[in-house]
Amino acid sequence: MIARFFINTFQKFQQYKIIGFLLLLIFLLVASFGAFQLNFKEDIAALIPKNEKAEELQKILNTVDFSDKIIVNFSAESKPQALNSFGSANKNQKDELVKVAQQFLDSIVKLQPAYIEKIQGKVSSDEMDKTYAFVQQNLPLFLAEEDYKTLERRITKDSLAAKLKGVYKSLLSPAGSFTKKYLLKDPLQITPLGLEKLKQLRVGEEYQLYQNFLLANSGRNLLLFISPSFQKNDAEKAEEFVEKLTELSIKVSPKNNSIKIHSFGSVFYSVANAKRIKADIQWTLGIALSILLVLLIYFYRKIYIPLILFLPSIFGAISALAMLFVFQQEISLIALGIGAVLLGISLDYGLHVLTHYRNYTDIKKLYQEVSSAILMSSLTTATAFFCLLFVESEALNDLGVFAGISVIIAAVFSLLLIPQFYQPKKQIAQKNTFIDRLASFPFEKSNILLIVLGIALIFGAVNFYKVGFEENLSSLNYEPKSLQQAKEELSTITYQDQKTLYLISHGNSLSEALATNALVTKKINDLQEKDEILSFSSVGGLVLSREQQLQKLKKWDNFWSTDRKKTLQQNLIEEGKKLGFKASTFSDFFEKINQNYQPISLAAYKVNPNFPVNEFISENGNNFHTVLSSVKLSENKIEAFKTHFNNQKNLTIIDRQALNQNLFGGLKMHFNSLILYSFGAIFLLLLVFYKNIRLSLITLLPIGITWIIAMGMMYLFNIQFNIFNVIISTFIFGLGVDYSIFVTNALRHKQKDENYKLQTHKTSIILSVFTTLLGMGALIFAVHPALKSVAIISIIGILTAVLVSFCIQPFIFKLLMNFPKNND
Repeated sequence: MIARFFINTFQKFQQYKIIGFLLLLIFLLVASFGAFQLNFKEDIAALIPKNEKAEELQKILNTVDFSDKIIVNFSAESKPQALNSFGSANKNQKDELVKVAQQFLDSIVKLQPAYIEKIQGKVSSDEMDKTYAFVQQNLPLFLAEEDYKTLERRITKDSLAAKLKGVYKSLLSPAGSFTKKYLLKDPLQITPLGLEKLKQLRVGEEYQLYQNFLLANSGRNLLLFISPSFQKNDAEKAEEFVEKLTELSIKVSPKNNSIKIHSFGSVFYSVANAKRIKADIQWTLGIALSILLVLLIYFYRKIYIPLILFLPSIFGAISALAMLFVFQQEISLIALGIGAVLLGISLDYGLHVLTHYRNYTDIKKLYQEVSSAILMSSLTTATAFFCLLFVESEALNDLGVFAGISVIIAAVFSLLLIPQFYQPKKQIAQKNTFIDRLASFPFEKSNILLIVLGIALIFGAVNFYKVGFEENLSSLNYEPKSLQQAKEELSTITYQDQKTLYLISHGNSLSEALATNALVTKKINDLQEKDEILSFSSVGGLVLSREQQLQKLKKWDNFWSTDRKKTLQQNLIEEGKKLGFKASTFSDFFEKINQNYQPISLAAYKVNPNFPVNEFISENGNNFHTVLSSVKLSENKIEAFKTHFNNQKNLTIIDRQALNQNLFGGLKMHFNSLILYSFGAIFLLLLVFYKNIRLSLITLLPIGITWIIAMGMMYLFNIQFNIFNVIISTFIFGLGVDYSIFVTNALRHKQKDENYKLQTHKTSIILSVFTTLLGMGALIFAVHPALKSVAIISIIGILTAVLVSFCIQPFIFKLLMNFPKNND
């Protein structure tokens, strides 16, 4: 019945060609219109499996500003003559570092604001003055409990006298003209106690300030931190910026290489990986497609064959996008990109039609041979894709719908369109190419192949479950030599085995998030005193909730009682007279003591450049707030550190590497379930088509055997699944289903007619293998690790699938079909 439908449709199309092509054009235009109305979402997080915990974590991550700064490292030569007796850089070398860094800053101004939001690493005198004034104007908010104990000691008469003598000596020193405005306004040096809290924003103990620049303690490295102004996903802007920054670094570097400039950051990795992938794909697939075009033209003897081969896939993709627009109006761009690769399956249908038509040259026999098989193959493959709907991942759901619909429509159009464009000639049908000769080889009778596959099957059955899942995405990154050098140079500054943990306090109000962060900061301080961490960075002791500020102000007011203020003023004037100070000298200080301090808003902090509040505090627009703290510690202390916060509410601790492992590692569990769903769904569908449990098993078992052998080979060669090749394996699974169905149908024909030859079916399958190996397998020559992993899985999967279909499936067919029929 299916064959009859396509025969009648073909004849009607031939009879009314103009109307037929006009209808096709209208269909294509309408589908294209719908496809172009579709909105695209560009979000890698759409791949992450969704559950309550993951959604909460994603909400936090979408709120927190993980500002991936670019570190520009100016490193001085480490020759003995350039170092002092302690192995540190001498003054001349430090001065040269400052000189080059200043030239760099002067030159990089032209990249602002188009590429750069701000540059940190140099603190101007003006900024220092503003910071000092800000802390002094809000002094009670920056004082801790221990500071008041210090103050109690300082206001005793003896201590006060000693303090004033120190002020007097400082005023007489060469720096007196500079320090006068600070000392007279604050003779007890209370403000420096508050300024100490700014150390909570520090980048680590391994740095120092030299001529307002941030230097490593060795003096050999000067660091600047650049915050890009463009979006993370703006690849074009990122590439432009990296090129300009690299050119600038080369330009300001001394010709004698005494100072080297290395830039390091996620932007550089993104650009390097994008360039590498582009270059790999261009040269590997460029050569592969050229060979493929020659192969197809050689085999079919028509120069336009490659064009009509892709037509059904194009129709399928456009139609699927149009249908998606009708039902959901948007699709993940990641799903679309992966789906475009997976649509390579639909090329198989065109190859089957072309090969059978080439060999039979009879349109009726063509449809009788392939129409049912192609529709079966497309429906089973689409079913496997639709099983992605069971995975709690937005992108994979989109991928399942897009690829599933595309495959079915491509299969239908392969049967409808290709015979309209391709007309084989009788004499060419008898042509015997090397592909035909390979297809005529009796694979199922090769003892060597059967023994090898048998051993591989046993090995796979024992070890398939041992194949791991590579959850560390950084291992799939391409790292050029320049970035390796930059990373190695930075590692000389910091602890080799240190890790960074991010502690994110969150809440439905800023006060709630700040209150949690204050508790977290207190614990972190305690842990640092016990040497359980190396350093930390937080605003916990600086930016306070209104309630915390009111408590601090109350503490200040309670400390400065009327009697205490009166006594201090008398003692200060009395001791000051002994040193020649007038009674009015410290009037500004007394005003500060008597000032009525008030709570301040978050905006007040943001005005000061030395309070990078936006890097720590974020809000998502829905009254959900986060406060970020970071901790550096040895890797072997991470788990012990986390236990201290087990019972802390509204707190999430993140290790960015482990985060990727947790989020994407969940795909492994979903993938295992997906395989089971797919096998079950395909088996039911085969039962519907064949109405015979043995034929269904004959078709399904080779797919399972292929999977076990392929997994065994992966274990043997220490190949792991990852976020990239695990999705491509769906493509391999679909091809395996396709091969298995066509071999089953061919064996059925052979059973009915002993003179029936399997060669035509084998030929179309071998052509599919060649096209896939040339397309996906060619990436084995790529440099990028992710592309190479995709190629390895493709090669193992495709070769295993075709060998199992050609060698083992005929054996299974004979075994099961010889059983008594009443067993069905």
